[in-house]
Amino acid sequence: MSSDETTPKHLRRPRARGATAAAATTMTDGYDVEETWRQTGRALVVPLDRALTLSALRAAHARLSEVAERQGLAVVEEPLFGLKGDPGADPPHRWAYEAVLPIRGAASSEGDVTVARIEGGMHLAATTPRGLDDLARLYGHLLGSLLPARKQRLVRPYLLHRARRLADGQARTPGEPLAVTVYVPAVLSMDPVPMPADEAEA
Repeated sequence: MSSDETTPKHLRRPRARGATAAAATTMTDGYDVEETWRQTGRALVVPLDRALTLSALRAAHARLSEVAERQGLAVVEEPLFGLKGDPGADPPHRWAYEAVLPIRGAASSEGDVTVARIEGGMHLAATTPRGLDDLARLYGHLLGSLLPARKQRLVRPYLLHRARRLADGQARTPGEPLAVTVYVPAVLSMDPVPMPADEAEA
């Protein structure tokens, strides 16, 4: 078999669209990863403080649920939270989180609670059992495999997350028994190739 032939094992690996074969590695180091399809929909969103905590996340989700109930909206999915930006390219001080509640119905904004479109499509879902404190490490591990070269980047720099309590018997972090799943849009694009000034003007 020649070195450029694709094997069944290779095809089963989670791989972002546009990623090179070198990036199509199965996740390790305690992280579970799978390909999943998300539907495009609408959601109520509210900004979160830069210092992301479980109590702030719960309070924001409770607030979004109150708004949804008051407006007679149908909640179509468990609460999420989103990261606006690409943690593989943006430094942590530029990360901005928001609480997300997927809904259906005639929603309207209330104060800093706004209505947003949440894009669907193929995602790579990676899970850490070590809670919110492990997110930066998970971003580095997942995006380091997903984006094998500096010239590639996420087409949609917006990562969704879901936090769930760990089941009894699972390994947990003291004080924060959470499993957090990160959904990375599995579509990459190539950065434009810089052109010399004289060619650009021609």
